[in-house]
Amino acid sequence: MLERLQRNFMVLTMTLLALVLFGTFAVSYTTTQQQLGQFVIASLDRVLDTTTPMRPYIGVLAASGDGDRHGYGQMAVYWIDIDRETGRIVGNDTAAIIGPKAVSAVLSASDASDGETGYLPDFDIVWKRGTTPSGERIAVANTTGIGQALSNQLYVNIAVGVAGLSVIALVMWRISRWIVQPVRLSWEAQRQFTADASHELKTPLAVILANTHILKGDLDRIPEDDRRWVESTDMEAERMKELVTSLLELSRADEDRFNKGSVYHMEDCDLSELVSGMTMQFDVVAFESGHMISEDIQGGVHVKADPGFIEKVVKILLDNAVKYSTRGDTVDVSLKVNAKRRQAVFSVRNYGDTLSPADIEHIFDRFYRTDRARSRATGGFGLGLPIAKAIVDGHDGSISCTSTDEDGTTFSFSLPLA
Repeated sequence: MLERLQRNFMVLTMTLLALVLFGTFAVSYTTTQQQLGQFVIASLDRVLDTTTPMRPYIGVLAASGDGDRHGYGQMAVYWIDIDRETGRIVGNDTAAIIGPKAVSAVLSASDASDGETGYLPDFDIVWKRGTTPSGERIAVANTTGIGQALSNQLYVNIAVGVAGLSVIALVMWRISRWIVQPVRLSWEAQRQFTADASHELKTPLAVILANTHILKGDLDRIPEDDRRWVESTDMEAERMKELVTSLLELSRADEDRFNKGSVYHMEDCDLSELVSGMTMQFDVVAFESGHMISEDIQGGVHVKADPGFIEKVVKILLDNAVKYSTRGDTVDVSLKVNAKRRQAVFSVRNYGDTLSPADIEHIFDRFYRTDRARSRATGGFGLGLPIAKAIVDGHDGSISCTSTDEDGTTFSFSLPLA
């Protein structure tokens, strides 16, 4: 549980940081892209404006009336003048050089376009059309360098982002461990208290049960009106013994999670044989309750597990299915292999009262009881399913519950194959 809490904290924190970081990079990249695009258009506009110097100018010229400083930062632009009367095409003599294929492509694109500007991806060229006193002028600029600059910025942003998130992840992992430490200590103290209290209760319970058994063995000497007190004491002591046993099992499961597998003795376990044996035991219980058990057990299914604890899980699920099934209905037991996931999947289904989604969400919580399917009239303390979940989790498996009116209520658990 604590590991999941720490992991969820890390996932949430790193997701938010990644969104903020890469969102900032995206805004920066988009802004730079727009500014460079404006820079290209401004350079083309200065060439189309015949009142300004045509060649790139180093430095700052005098500001015009609108505040624009012509020539500052202008990129090399090639232009083509087309004489209106003769149709003669004349290129400029700046340092910019353009090939005949590119010129032809620009002229064709200009003739075919209704707009004043365009982009030729094959040549990485941006062009813009304007008018001069003698005819038409087409300004051409190569944007290869700008595209490369944008690509470099994108790669740098990604590299910086990944490196930054990696460093932040290491720091946040340390912080998350520090944050959950008080919870870890509290959980450990609670687990230890449960284990110690359960152990301390075993002795007085054993004495009480021994005394009540002696009294029940000699009921003839006890007045008839007082016998019910002996029987009541014995019954409640047995219930208390069951509760203490359940708490100890939960404590052992918690200890396994804290100490990384110190409780379970893993070995090759024939799950098919184990389930068949438990089903056979419950045949009599089911028959006395007015039920039948239907088996669909695949043979030769082996898992690496502690047989005693897995038997406990199967017993809990079978007991619940029989206990809460409608009289006369069949309890379906299944054991299959999921070859794709390399898992053994056990399931047991009954057709009693269905569980609501809210009940299913908390069905594996300790001491949780539903109003219908887990009524106190059926006995128990609401610890059976939490014990089953703790054991399955300790075996690197998963357990789940589904419940519908059409398909009944199904409890399933899966374990890795041996």
